[in-house]
Amino acid sequence: MKISLNWLNEFVDVPESPEQLRSRLTGVGLAVDALDKAGDDFIYELDIATNRPDCLGHVGVAREVGAIYGVSLRMPKFEMREGVKPAADVFSISIEDPEQCGRYCGRYIEGVKIGPSPDWLKNRLEALGVRSINNVADVTNYVMLELSQPLHAFDADRLVKRKIIVRRARPGEKMTTLDGVERNLDPSMLMIADAEHSVAVAGVMGGAPTEISADTTKVLLESANFNPFSIRKTSRALGLTSEASYRFERGADIEMARFACDRAASLIQLVAGGTVCRGVIDIYPGKRKPAVVQLRRNRIQSFLGGAVQDAVVERIFQRLGFKYTATTDGWSIEVPSYRIDIALEEDLLDEIARHHGFDKFPATLPPYAGYGASLPFEPEERLLRNRVAAQGYSEIITMALSDEHTERRFRPDIEPVKLLNPMAEDQSILRTSLVSSMLRSLQWNLNRGMRDLQFYELGKVYRNGGERRWLILAATGMLRPKSVHESERSFNFYDLKGDVEDVLQTFDADGGFTSEKPATYYHPGRFARVGDTVLFGELHPQYVEEFKLRQRVYLAELSVDLILRSRPQRQIQPIPRFPSIRRDLSLLVNKSVTYVEVLAAIPRPKELVKIEPFDRVESGPFPESKYSLAISLWYQSNERTLTDAEVEELHNGVLRALAAKGMEQRK
Repeated sequence: MKISLNWLNEFVDVPESPEQLRSRLTGVGLAVDALDKAGDDFIYELDIATNRPDCLGHVGVAREVGAIYGVSLRMPKFEMREGVKPAADVFSISIEDPEQCGRYCGRYIEGVKIGPSPDWLKNRLEALGVRSINNVADVTNYVMLELSQPLHAFDADRLVKRKIIVRRARPGEKMTTLDGVERNLDPSMLMIADAEHSVAVAGVMGGAPTEISADTTKVLLESANFNPFSIRKTSRALGLTSEASYRFERGADIEMARFACDRAASLIQLVAGGTVCRGVIDIYPGKRKPAVVQLRRNRIQSFLGGAVQDAVVERIFQRLGFKYTATTDGWSIEVPSYRIDIALEEDLLDEIARHHGFDKFPATLPPYAGYGASLPFEPEERLLRNRVAAQGYSEIITMALSDEHTERRFRPDIEPVKLLNPMAEDQSILRTSLVSSMLRSLQWNLNRGMRDLQFYELGKVYRNGGERRWLILAATGMLRPKSVHESERSFNFYDLKGDVEDVLQTFDADGGFTSEKPATYYHPGRFARVGDTVLFGELHPQYVEEFKLRQRVYLAELSVDLILRSRPQRQIQPIPRFPSIRRDLSLLVNKSVTYVEVLAAIPRPKELVKIEPFDRVESGPFPESKYSLAISLWYQSNERTLTDAEVEELHNGVLRALAAKGMEQRK
C-alpha cells in the first residue's frame, strides 16, 4: 500500500521529518518497507496487516498518525450542488441477498463530459502507481485511495430499465468483465445486475458493456458494502483480483459507503461537470449496531506486564476515535465501524501497547498457570517414535498436500478430500496415504547421492472426509557398509519384517502375517500384511522405475490408531519363585497352515506360560504336503513346583488339541 506524504498532510499535521514518521509508523504496526522521494513528495510503501483494512487509504493512516502525535484528524471537506430532480425518480436499487450485501448507495449524475483528468488528479494517482483512465474512473480510484472505500461508475444509459438489482448469479450465466474476458458464473457469486443481465461482479470488477466511455453522459455511481467471505470466494473462483476485491475481502467500513459516494459525486462534478440528482439512494437493510467491549483495568497489568495510567488509556482511545465510558473496574469501549478487527478485550490491550509503546513495558514471563496435560496416546506415540528411531530410521515431515493423479496411483479406491482454493495444481488434495510423499523424499535424497536411507514419518492421511494417523517406514541401499571387519549387506525384506515385528511386539499388536491381496504398488512375491492394519514389502519395480529410484525400496505402512489401541495395560509381576519345566515337540503340519494357526490350536492353561518356535524343516522323511515345525513350551506355577505327572498331563492335553486339528507329533 503506497501512501503520499503530501496527501497525508491534508488530513493531519505531521510535526516530524519523513524519516522520523517512517520509524513512528513501524512502531505502531504499520511497517514501512520503503520510503522514496518523488519530486516535492515522499511515498511510503506500507505493509498493512490483513486485519487492518481501515489503513488501506490515506484517511485511515492519517488517523493512526494523529494518534501517534496527538493531533486532530481532518476529514475531507467538499461541496456538492444537487439538482432539482430526485435520484429516486430516475433509478431504483434493490438488494435480494442482504446477507451478502449489507448496504448499497447510489448517486445519479447527468450531463457529465468524459475526458482526461486534470493534472493534479492524474499526477496524484500516478505517483501511487495507479494508471489514469478518464476523469470519472480516476475519481473512483482517488476516493478509494483516500477513504479505503471502493466505488464503481456505470454508464447509466446502458443499464436496462434504469434498475440495479444485487442478486446471485443465475445458473449458466456468463459476463464479460472490464479486462475483456468472458467469465462463467455460478449461483454462489454475488452480482450487480440491471433488469435483464449482470453488469458487474460485486466487489470484484465491473462489466465491459456498462463501462464509462467517451460517449457517456449519464453516470450511476455505486458505493456499497459486501460480505468479505463472499468476495474472497468469488475472487478465488474466478481467478480475478482487483484493488476493490483486495479491500472488500478484508472488510470495508459499512458506515463509510454513503460519505464516499457523496465525496466521489462532488469530485466528478468538479472534474467532469454535470448535475447531481437530488438525494442519494441508500439501501441499508440491517443497520449496524455498534460493538461494545469491556476493558478491565487489572488486565492491563497482567496481560501487558506493566501498568498504564488511566489518563493515558483514555487519551489513546480518544485519538483513535473510540468512544468510552468509565466503569468501576475499567472502561466500556464502543468500537467504531472502521475497526472491524476489534472484538475482544485483548484487541483493546493491543491498541494500548501499540500507542503507549512496546518499549515501555518490562520484559516479564507470563504467570504460572498450572500443569499442562498430554494429548491422548502421547506417551505411546513417543514410545513408538523411540522404537523406530532405535532401529536406525530418521524422521521426516512432509506436506499433507498432493495431486490427485499421484494419490490415485496408490489408493484408487479412496475418494480424496479436495481443496476449494488450491495454491497450485500439484497441491489440490489432501493425501490419502504417506507413500507418495515418502517416495518423493527418497527420490530427492537419491538424486543428491545419498544411497543408503532409512526414513520414517508419523503423520495424518485423509480419507472419506476423515483423518487417520499412519506410520510409514522406508529403507533402501545398504544396511551395513563394508568395513575391515565385515562385508557389506543390503537392506532386505526380512530386515523390514523384523522392524515391523518389533513395533507390533512392543505394543502387543497381532502379528499374524499373510501374503494375500498385495497392494498394487508392492512386489507381489515380497509382500505381507496384517489385516488392514499393516502393509509392508518391496516396492513394485514399475513404481521404482516411475520415480527413478534405481534401486530396491522397502516400505511398511502401519495404522497408528489401531496399533496404539491394541496395547493392553501392563501389570508388574514378581519374578516366579518356582522353576519352570520345558518340553519340546516336533509337529508335522500341512504347508497351508501358518504358525499363527498353530498357536491358535494350542490350549492355554494358566500353567503354560511361554511358547516359542525354534526350527522349521520343509522337506525330509515325511510327506511333501507337510513341513516339520519344532516348538518349545514352558510350564510353570506361581504357587508351587509342578510335578512330572502334572506337566505330562498338561502336555498331553496340548498334543490332543493339536491332533484334533490335523497336526500330529513327528515320530
